[in-house]
Amino acid sequence: MTIKKTLIVGLIGISSVTLFAPSAFAVTSLGDSKATVKFKAGTGVVNPVDPEKPTKPIDPLDPSNPTDPGTGNTGSLTLDYVSSVNFGEQEVSSTEQSYSSTSRKPFIQISDRRGTGAGWKVTATATAFQNEDGAASLSGATLSFKNGETASASTTATTPTAAQTVELPTDGTSIVSVVSAKASEGMGTWINRWFGATPNDTASLNDNVKLTIPAGSATLGDHEATITWTLSDAPGV
Repeated sequence: MTIKKTLIVGLIGISSVTLFAPSAFAVTSLGDSKATVKFKAGTGVVNPVDPEKPTKPIDPLDPSNPTDPGTGNTGSLTLDYVSSVNFGEQEVSSTEQSYSSTSRKPFIQISDRRGTGAGWKVTATATAFQNEDGAASLSGATLSFKNGETASASTTATTPTAAQTVELPTDGTSIVSVVSAKASEGMGTWINRWFGATPNDTASLNDNVKLTIPAGSATLGDHEATITWTLSDAPGV
């Protein structure tokens, strides 16, 4: 008997709810409002970001210049950071030699805050090496950057195209394409990087960045060349 009473009460409760439920309301009036925003081109300095995780800002560390703060460029289309590359100390050889870089995570950073999607491109040139006395040295030397890849914190922007092989003669005149964005590509902040196979291993070398010295070109002492990276307000092809 107890079970039957419980069931009857439950059914009565359901019936009551159904009986007194309100009918659907009819729509009597509508109104529209607007959500608006206006953007202008960005102009301030863009700080370098972590080349492994572009969502994180960093202070870049470079073996030859641990306090490098970035370029400090301002404007709506900027080259924010360019890595120096180091090739350590080597022995003079009588044959042509290629040396892998001790710089494990070299990268450049580009920011396009124009808001137009007009595209851009980066090229590079390298001066002749100079020795400690300022005289030209290492004649015929070539820098190479291979397996370049792009990265960004953006999950919606269209990716620019990185050159897979950049062969850069140290002659001061050769202009080589590095990375480019066609129209509607490369908006926001982008990294173009040349990491080694084990970039977090401090004892490893980076085989994707090399210096090739012709036979008979190496001389004693320190040598330095300047790489000029140029960001142009022109769409890639």
